[in-house]
Amino acid sequence: MQLQHGDGPREESTSVQDAIDSIASRLRELRVARGLGIRELARRVGVTPSLLSQMERSSVNPSVVTLFRLAEALDTTTDYFFGNDRGARASEDPVVRKGERARIELSGGIVWERITPTDEHDFEFMACMYPPGATSAPETQRHPGRDYGILLEGKLIIDVGFRSFELEPGDSIAFDASLPHRLTNPGPGVARTIWVVLDRNRPPT
Repeated sequence: MQLQHGDGPREESTSVQDAIDSIASRLRELRVARGLGIRELARRVGVTPSLLSQMERSSVNPSVVTLFRLAEALDTTTDYFFGNDRGARASEDPVVRKGERARIELSGGIVWERITPTDEHDFEFMACMYPPGATSAPETQRHPGRDYGILLEGKLIIDVGFRSFELEPGDSIAFDASLPHRLTNPGPGVARTIWVVLDRNRPPT
């Protein structure tokens, strides 16, 4: 799949592969550091050992839900899987250039880009892209915290609890993320969003 972010095709292709590889290498490193075998981690996450092995080899990408479960099982945050920013940048530099965002690609071609210079404790600021037909999960998901989003381009259907909302460009939404929710792009174009997530890593009450 060729993503369109304004950069050249070769640079974009390299960026996407870097995003996939960052998940694979960090997943494998942390699993080993935690002393977990593939079968045990797969059991905790609810996937097959074969699928987990493919993730560690960069053959497949995890879904949004699987990424959350991996982070929980490995006692880390989803931000851990972003890897390092492209290019060297001093930690005190407050600016994040478009081509230097830390990013990961999930199954279905969903792309998350961190738009803060470094990981922020209990706070996430991300640009997310959903290709036509992409959904954040086959079933609704939930996590601690509160989600705030704005749709910049395309259309997005967001199911929250027992309600469904269709967003047009410029529309925004805020909701308690402990409610079951799911994001779907009905197409035909790419949906581009900005999300702020507060207290995602807060222990459930």
